[in-house]
Amino acid sequence: MAAMLRLWAPVVALTVALAATESRANPDVWVETTITVSFDRQRVSGLDFSWTFDDFYSAHTIQTYDLDGDGTLNSLEVGNLRAETFDPLSPADYFVHIWSGEEKQEGFDVDRFAARIEQAQLVYEFSVGLTPPLDPKAEPVTVSLFDRDIFVDFSPSDSPFLLVSGEMTPGCKFRVARGEGAQSGHPQPITLACEG
Repeated sequence: MAAMLRLWAPVVALTVALAATESRANPDVWVETTITVSFDRQRVSGLDFSWTFDDFYSAHTIQTYDLDGDGTLNSLEVGNLRAETFDPLSPADYFVHIWSGEEKQEGFDVDRFAARIEQAQLVYEFSVGLTPPLDPKAEPVTVSLFDRDIFVDFSPSDSPFLLVSGEMTPGCKFRVARGEGAQSGHPQPITLACEG
């Protein structure tokens, strides 16, 4: 019973914290992000995300899920962490928003999930595959990490936060700007457009 309570503590604490923020709309969890855009035959075939959580959320969650207290997360601990803190984000598409032109992509799956402790901070890494791949020469591809309820605040990592894997055509350019139109309200969507 005590073990079950320990497992649920971060979920309950986060839920209580999120509920308390509804009236003030200030984030309770801060996440620094890195995004890798994967290309296959010059089309966007997937996105890899890295989330580094703030000190408070990291400390509380590590204390709860690092059951043996060894400072690392083994496969069982990662499985518990995923099932209880990450998989429940599926209905919100894990806060990942993707558009091809004005058409929003919906209902994608996570291909890979990993979690680790790095310098006392919790880090999630996961991949989202795009089937069929999106052609940035036909329509700009826009990606945003955004929680509409403002419980989680996403900001770019201080290190290079935007990376490319695979072959990108020379005529492609990334733009980071406040969202407009279909991305209205998104603070920092990343748009990739390529010359035809």
